[in-house]
Amino acid sequence: MRPLLDINVLIDVALARPGLHAASGAAVAWCLNNPGSGLLAVHSLATFSYLVGRAASPAKARAFLTDLIDGTDIARLDHSEVKRALALPMTDFEDALVAAAAESAAATHIVTRNTADFRRSPVRAVTPEDFMRLISPPERASKR
Repeated sequence: MRPLLDINVLIDVALARPGLHAASGAAVAWCLNNPGSGLLAVHSLATFSYLVGRAASPAKARAFLTDLIDGTDIARLDHSEVKRALALPMTDFEDALVAAAAESAAATHIVTRNTADFRRSPVRAVTPEDFMRLISPPERASKR
């Protein structure tokens, strides 16, 4: 597994959003406990810092990102990924950038609360809850 964590999942955790932070936190924790597996889109880091900085504090945003980037890889965006994003059949350009970054970094999934906007993404989008089910499938009853 090589998931790319979308910004809304990170915000769930950083701001402890009620009803959302448990599953998002579990997905983030899985990435941190499996170094080199989890990905972050580089452009999302600045937006995260801005949003969490305004909602909480700039220091909290920086501390969260410092801890996060120590256990994840950064999916970069350069000329070819931006051109790819522009060519994707997705309405929201920011989501297209996430999809292009995920594709370029060989992500297996995009973990997001916004799966509907990633329907046409080249990388499958799943909710944090679905991601946790993928990595921890239920045990099968033994046959007797």
